[in-house]
Amino acid sequence: MDKKLLLVDGSSYLYRAYYALPPLTAPDGTPTGAIYGFVRMLLKLISVFNTPYIAVVFDRPEKTVRHELYKEYKSTRKETPNDLQSQIPKIKEIIKLLGIKIVELPGYEADDIIATLAKKAEKEGFEVVIVTPDKDMNQLIDEKIKVYNPMKDEIIDTEKVLEKYGIKPNQFVDYLVLVGDSIDNIPGVKGVGPKTASTLLQQFGSVDEIIKNVDNLKGKLKESFSSVKKEDLELTKSLVKLHEDVNVDIDINSLKKEKPDLMKLKETFEKLGFKSLIKEIDKPNILEKKEQVSQKSLF
Repeated sequence: MDKKLLLVDGSSYLYRAYYALPPLTAPDGTPTGAIYGFVRMLLKLISVFNTPYIAVVFDRPEKTVRHELYKEYKSTRKETPNDLQSQIPKIKEIIKLLGIKIVELPGYEADDIIATLAKKAEKEGFEVVIVTPDKDMNQLIDEKIKVYNPMKDEIIDTEKVLEKYGIKPNQFVDYLVLVGDSIDNIPGVKGVGPKTASTLLQQFGSVDEIIKNVDNLKGKLKESFSSVKKEDLELTKSLVKLHEDVNVDIDINSLKKEKPDLMKLKETFEKLGFKSLIKEIDKPNILEKKEQVSQKSLF
């Protein structure tokens, strides 16, 4: 059996679809831009990767365990626009009609669910590709788990992480502890940017070892690490490290892609005014098509 699993960060795709296209509306006037963009991108993923197993994972609106740890977590992010929120139920409906499972869990972010499913699948002999532009996922990369960044059309593996950041994937959590994450409002170590973080980890291997060797640092860097509090570093680490043990009661084999309901898909696309997508799914084997070049570069 072809044990290859595609895990799609649905939440990041939502926003990408929403902001990538001009406002679109159905014949009845309801907003459809995010729906159209999301479905178009998902159809492309299905065509390019053609994995037997696939799931789309979403964030939930509830607060997460990270909000409990750090009140300022993601506090700088804007609220989801109302006209995007209104399109989410229809997007999920179409995903299901395509024969694809949706996974979400209150209290946990999509990233943690993806991390848990990826590691679980790996233990069961699967090769996994995570579809996301989120660099946090680099910490999961190993021989069997890769990341595909759809924004850059780029496959990220161990060699790519080393080339891009100068470190190994198993050092990526420490890298994030040092540089922080401005998008999620997570502070790093003062005065430490990407290049410095990379250099320090190449030299010392981990944040713990940097702290142990603080006397070997010089100038402002020594000042920064001398003044940093251990509990602050531990908090940052707890925020950036993905949870690989979320209680998601899902059998990986249940993520096998099912046969799409083409009749209902066409009816739905017709109501939404998606004539081009009707033509798309009418093409022979479009939902099972392989693009060999991309397939070879991934597995």
